[in-house]
Formats: sequence, structure tokens, C-alpha cells
Amino acid sequence: MDLCNLSPAEVTRYARQITLEDWGREAQQRVKSSRVLIAGAGGLGSAAALYLLAAGVGTICLVDESRVSLADLGHQFLFREMDLGKTKVTVAERRLQEINPFVLVESRVKAISEHNFSRLTGGSHLLIDATNNVAARFLLNRAAAKHRIPLVYAWAWEMNGCLATSWPGQGPCLACVFPEGSQLGEPALMGPLKGIMGSLLALEALRILGGLGPALLGRLLTFQGRQFRFEERTMYPDPQCPVCRGLTSRGSLRALS
Repeated sequence: MDLCNLSPAEVTRYARQITLEDWGREAQQRVKSSRVLIAGAGGLGSAAALYLLAAGVGTICLVDESRVSLADLGHQFLFREMDLGKTKVTVAERRLQEINPFVLVESRVKAISEHNFSRLTGGSHLLIDATNNVAARFLLNRAAAKHRIPLVYAWAWEMNGCLATSWPGQGPCLACVFPEGSQLGEPALMGPLKGIMGSLLALEALRILGGLGPALLGRLLTFQGRQFRFEERTMYPDPQCPVCRGLTSRGSLRALS
């Protein structure tokens, strides 16, 4: 990706990140040059978008067709009662743009489908699945394989959450580990779980975009809220995977093309 120069105001805004060891201006410029698609503007997507926005990701595209309901307000903190009945991405775009004018926020009032997933994801450097739609999650995995880009995905249910990175050709993809049609989460949940997992989505995305590489490629991280405990298990590529079979590593994990 082409590096974008940082303005003096951006250097000041992102100073605490820029001074991090192994980060610096170059990593911050890479983040500014990047485009991230977030599928889902609910609890996970709200948290991920806020932290990516605050971190200076150049373009954030939100895709969701749903509208704000009263039941959303317990865990989707981008929305207010005045937003009831409005499309989530329209409200989120306006609210996010007010927080950081240096970031371009785009909204797409659409459901991800077989007919549009490739077009919607084209031009992105990284995909985030923050939906509760299993079919959409597997379509995003196919898009990641087609465009040779990473997909960071998470889900939350009850008092638990899971998080991993799929990067077809670099490591195991979603379909290697979970057969298509798997149910990856239940609707009942404790609200803060969405914030926890959404923040971790943003952190993993920033690692990749800034050049540090993914921490969760081949690792499924699980947070158990009742015990306040993180666990992980190793995931392996499936040589017979219908999505990523035959894809090979292209370039370093530290460099997105």
C-alpha cells in the first residue's frame, strides 16, 4: 500500500502510538493508508470501529442493513434512543466522523450476500467480521481468499467470546477449522462482552495493518467471562479446505500488498 504523510495535527493526535517501540511514523502512515471493511455495526462493530477510528485507520467502511432497536441500546453504545428505527450504519457514519475528521467513514446499507460480497470487499486491506450472521462470515472468508487479505473475526455469547484471524494462504482460514454452517455463538449475552471482543478485533487489525503481523493466525482465543480467564487452542490448515486449498504464502506477514 502507498504510504500517506501525516499532518502535524495527526502526529500530535496519534503521539502515544507513534512513540511505541516497533511502531513509529512508518507504521502510523501504513495505518493511515489502509482501508478496513467492518461487517456489522452492532456491539462488536461499534467497539472495533471506534478504536480503529481513534487509531487513525484511513478509511473505514461499515456494512449492515439492520436498524436500531431498543434492545440494541444495552450493548451498542454508538446509538441513542433518538436513533431508534434508523439504519445503524447511517447513524454510525455520522457519529464516528464527528470523533475523528482525519478518517473517512463510509456506510453501506446492505446485507452481505452471494451476489455482492466480492464487490463490497474489493479494495480493502483487511476485513472484520462483527456480524451474528454465520452465512455472511463464510462469505467474508471466501472474499479474504479471493483478495488474499486477512479476515479478523469474533463472536460473543452469554459471558464468552472467541477471536481469531483467517488469512488464506498464510495460515488456516475459517473454513479449515469450522465446517460451513457451524453455529458460532448464541444471541444471549452480557453486554460488556461485545466491547471486550470488539476492542480485541481492533487491536489485532492494527497489528496487521501497522506491520507487526497477526497475533492470532492459527490461534483461537477464547475469553470466559464467568471465570475471567483467557484460553487458546491451536488451529491448523486443512489441506483439503475448499476455500484455501492450493493458496500459498505470498510475501511477508509484515507486508500487505
